[in-house]
Amino acid sequence: MGACVPAPLSPTLSRCGSFHDPKEAPGESLETGHQPIAMFLRREAALAAAAAMPATGRRLRYRLSPDADEQGFPILLEGVQVGHMRYFDEELLAGLNGCDALVSTPRSLALLLDAAGGLALEHVEAIAVARLAGAER
Repeated sequence: MGACVPAPLSPTLSRCGSFHDPKEAPGESLETGHQPIAMFLRREAALAAAAAMPATGRRLRYRLSPDADEQGFPILLEGVQVGHMRYFDEELLAGLNGCDALVSTPRSLALLLDAAGGLALEHVEAIAVARLAGAER
C-alpha cells in the first residue's frame, strides 16, 4: 500500500491510498515504474485523498426514503430507520456516507486527522484525555 513521496513538496497517491511503506509494499515506487492515480503539490491534499480512497466503491450504508412522512424523509441505515431529514438533501446524505466511511476505517480517519493538522489533533487529544479520565472513575 502506498503513496510515493519523491520530494517533500510533491507527494503522490498510489492506487492503494496510503503513504508508501516499503515493508508493506516492496518495490512499489515511482522509481520502479509505479504510476500514481493522483499527484498533489500539498501533503495535506495527498493525505485527504489517501483517507478517501477506501470509501470509493464502498457500499453506501445510509439512504433516504423517497417517501416523506410528517417528520420529513426517513434516513435509513442499512434499511433501518435511524432519523429524518426535513428536506430530501442528497448532498447531506453524501456527506453522512463519507463520514461513515471514515469512522468505519480507523486508518482513513487517522490520515484525515493528519491532513487536518495541529488544531484538529489538539481537539482529538482533549477528547481522548477526557474519555480516559472518565474511564478511570
